[in-house]
Amino acid sequence: MLMKFYKRYASYLGVFVLVCFSFFYTEKAVDIIRKNDPVMKQIQLEASKYEIDPVDATVFGDEIIPGMNGKKVNVEKSYQDMKKINQYRSSMLVFDEILPDIPLENQYDRYVVRGNSSLSQVSLIFKVEDINYLEQIVDILKEKKVVATFFMDGEFVKNHMDFVGSLSKSGYEIENLGYQGGYDEKFTWTNNMITSLTKKKTSYCYTEYKNSKVLDLCKNNSMYTIKPTVSPSSYPFLSVKRNLENGNLFSFNLNEATVKELPSIISYIKQKGYDIVTIRELISESRNLEK
Repeated sequence: MLMKFYKRYASYLGVFVLVCFSFFYTEKAVDIIRKNDPVMKQIQLEASKYEIDPVDATVFGDEIIPGMNGKKVNVEKSYQDMKKINQYRSSMLVFDEILPDIPLENQYDRYVVRGNSSLSQVSLIFKVEDINYLEQIVDILKEKKVVATFFMDGEFVKNHMDFVGSLSKSGYEIENLGYQGGYDEKFTWTNNMITSLTKKKTSYCYTEYKNSKVLDLCKNNSMYTIKPTVSPSSYPFLSVKRNLENGNLFSFNLNEATVKELPSIISYIKQKGYDIVTIRELISESRNLEK
């Protein structure tokens, strides 16, 4: 009886081993076929042409400039997609982003002073404490078909909720400027109010000078502190003209000079080949994965 059990066990073991070897050799054969597939060979041959190394964020003291993610071809996903038509097509290559060793992400204890210098983009920032000149500014932006970032005082937000919601729906970025001229105990209230009206989480604080109180408050709320590159108090067009560079953050007061010169500022920026984007886009380290 015991002998029969051992014979049966040995028979099952033999079958199990045979199945394992069968799977092993089948997988090996499939792997060899894939490696020699002309589509796979072409993908591997072309992959290095599209690889871009990531760029680390630049950190100097308590200031930071975002870097840029890299990209590489995802060989396996590209192969799977192209095998559906059994043909290599560069337009079907699938890419993965490569994160930099030093990213902007979560570095809330530093001032963001500009966007990545590798892209021809700039941002326009407007500080809003009251309604004066605001509607004229918005009309100019709409006419010129550009977006901007508005840092708004909490009291203004409370008194103009419909206007704030409408701006956000039009693609403008709404951020927290504090309450009645300063960041204080109503900071969280203002954040919640803006989020309620725009359906978007606030991400940035604002300061034109280094201010450890503002920096610490924003860090504790997982928000970046924006310190604009240029903040012209007068002659805004001349300031922009003299300082127009990739990644710059231009901040403006709402006054007669800004209203008067904003159309010329926007036209000049565009004529020089720059795109005007929100802060979120300007400091994003994500890379367009299209070729």
